[in-house]
Amino acid sequence: MSITKTPTTSPFPAFEIEQESTPNRYMALPTPASLRATVLFGIPLRSFLTGEEVTDAALQHYIDEAISEIEHTLDLYITPVTFRERHDYNRELQFWSHGYFKVAHGPILDMSKFQLTFNNGSGAPGSFPLIDIPLEYVHIQSQEQTVQLVPAQGVTISGFVASIYSGMAYHAMGAGGVSNWPGAILVEYRAGFPLGQVPALLVGLIENLAAIKMLSVMGPILFPHNGVSISIDGTSQSTSTLGPGFLANRLKDLQTLANQQMEAAKGYYQKRFLVDFI
Repeated sequence: MSITKTPTTSPFPAFEIEQESTPNRYMALPTPASLRATVLFGIPLRSFLTGEEVTDAALQHYIDEAISEIEHTLDLYITPVTFRERHDYNRELQFWSHGYFKVAHGPILDMSKFQLTFNNGSGAPGSFPLIDIPLEYVHIQSQEQTVQLVPAQGVTISGFVASIYSGMAYHAMGAGGVSNWPGAILVEYRAGFPLGQVPALLVGLIENLAAIKMLSVMGPILFPHNGVSISIDGTSQSTSTLGPGFLANRLKDLQTLANQQMEAAKGYYQKRFLVDFI
C-alpha cells in the first residue's frame, strides 16, 4: 500500500534524527500571557489616562503582526500552510536531474501529492491524473525547498514496477513524445514549522518585535509623564512614574535584540539563496 504523504522533515536542525532534551531548541508560539511574563515583565500595561489595561486581544494583534513581518522578511512560514502548485515538465532537464525542481514556499514539511496532469486537472479528489507518482519516490530538501524523484524498490508507478535497476520508469512522463509540458507537474505540500516546534530563535524574535510594536503605539498612553504633581488647598504631592525616558530606553534595548536575532535568522534561513546562485 502506497503512503499518503512523505515523512515529515525536520526544518531545524536540518537532517535531525534525534536530539537531547536540553537545550530546548523548539518552543510554542508566544501568547499574550507569555509576552507579559517575558519581554513585558514588570511594565504596567495600564492607560495612565483611563485606567484601562492592555487586553490580550491587543497583544495577540501585535504577535500576529510580528509573525507576518518575519514571514515576509525571511520568506518562510512559521506555522504549517498547505500549498498546491504547478511546475513545468521538461523531459531532457529532469531526466538528468531526477525530476529536480524548487517549490515556491518553505521550509517543506511534507508532500501529499505529485502528479502529471492536464492543465485543467485540479488535483482535487475525483480528478484523474495522467500519472500519479508514488510518494515513496519523492525526496525533499526542506530548507532548500527542492524536490527530486528517487527510485524506490518494488513500488508500482503507472503500471511499471520500479526497482534499483529500473528506477527510471517514472520517465514514462514523456509518453507520446512530449518533451516539454508547461504546468504539467502538480504537487501539494505543507510548508512551515510543526505546531509547537518553532525554533527558539524565531520565538524570541517574535516576542521582541511584538513588544516593540505594542510599546511604539501604546507607550505614549501608558507613560505620558515622568511624574505627577497634585495640589489641593495649598498642599501638593508629587509622584514619580515610568515616563518617556524609560519607554525610549526599553524600545532601544528591544530593537537591538531584535536586530541581532533577525541577522542570525537571515544567516541561517536565507543561506539557501547562496546555493541557488553559485
